[in-house]
Amino acid sequence: MPQWSRPPTSQTNWFAIATAIAAVAVVFCGGGLGGSEPIVGQTEPLTLTLSASQICETKPASGASASRLRQNAEGEWTERYDVFLGWFRVAEVDVAWTVSGGAGPYQLTIDGEKRDPDHEYVGATGTASVSCAMTSGAQAFIDGDWRGYKAQPEVDSGVKTIPATVTDATGATAEASVDVHVILELGSTGDILQGGKTYRVFREWLTVPEGIDLEIGDYEAGDGGTTSYGLHVVGRSAEIWLDPYLHQQVFRFVPPGEEEIHAKFDELVASAGRPPSIAGRSE
Repeated sequence: MPQWSRPPTSQTNWFAIATAIAAVAVVFCGGGLGGSEPIVGQTEPLTLTLSASQICETKPASGASASRLRQNAEGEWTERYDVFLGWFRVAEVDVAWTVSGGAGPYQLTIDGEKRDPDHEYVGATGTASVSCAMTSGAQAFIDGDWRGYKAQPEVDSGVKTIPATVTDATGATAEASVDVHVILELGSTGDILQGGKTYRVFREWLTVPEGIDLEIGDYEAGDGGTTSYGLHVVGRSAEIWLDPYLHQQVFRFVPPGEEEIHAKFDELVASAGRPPSIAGRSE
């Protein structure tokens, strides 16, 4: 297994978001395996509540391979071959749970998984380390200190809804979910930024206006040594060049017939450094 450090949990940005917590509990109480008759001595219905940071930032998943040896016809271990191990290094976010009512012990499934690399999801309270991939954790595997995927997971900006179910000792269940806004970090030539989504591009947040997609172009030094990077409107001729440090406009080109793009570019520049719009939170 490659000697990587474990991917860190999501780091939030510098203005107050580090303390922002989102909690959404959608509770459905079920009966035991034998029916919905109340249990003697049980006075509280089974409930589940989740909480998590509002934002999770991540880079795309990375594939990993390992070199192995096998014996040749003479029985010598000399033949080397590569084995694909899976997709790794997606950031994770801590999701805290609290269970009340019902009858312990409690077992939980969070984002399709019953455990993370550190521990099983059991008990009335705890914290799960959940992948920020949009792909359900049910398609993941645990390999020592790592969570990986056999197939390339979907990792993209947008809202990820993390579902959870708790089952108590009688078989009764309750469900809840929490939303986390994922921000994907991109910055390579040819990367596509989709309209309506927030990305980290060259160390800063940018939100692409609805109605257009942008392709990251070249990163170069222009006249006078001014460094900038290009963003080209997919399927159009318009493009804008931004300073990679302040993310302010250096140059834009909008051909005749595409004048409506000016307003989109203005909106893009104004979004630099601002968090994505999150339901229930005013900007």
